[in-house]
Amino acid sequence: MMLSRKSIDQAVSPFYEDWANVGHEIQSCFQRQAGDCRELIEHGYQIYEALRTTLDEMFGNTAPSPLNENERLEFVRNSKSAHAASRQLEQLFGELKKKIARIKIGYPAE
Repeated sequence: MMLSRKSIDQAVSPFYEDWANVGHEIQSCFQRQAGDCRELIEHGYQIYEALRTTLDEMFGNTAPSPLNENERLEFVRNSKSAHAASRQLEQLFGELKKKIARIKIGYPAE
């Protein structure tokens, strides 16, 4: 498959839409002070991992990734603080989105 900006957007957009929904659910969970929000964070983590797999398939060893991604994902997996884990996951999604935008510049629009 020949990559273009459009094809990259089509591949990653569903993950960011899913994350937006889960991110809102996580925020609501914390606002309600509803016990443990870890299941939602785990869902967000799974979305991130699926996005990483897609990027690896598209770009191979040149796939974009945030700084210290593995250590930060390990923190999310093992964090005792659900709020800190959710913030870290939010930052990872945001940083990866910026890196994807930068890498798209090198591809044709269509």
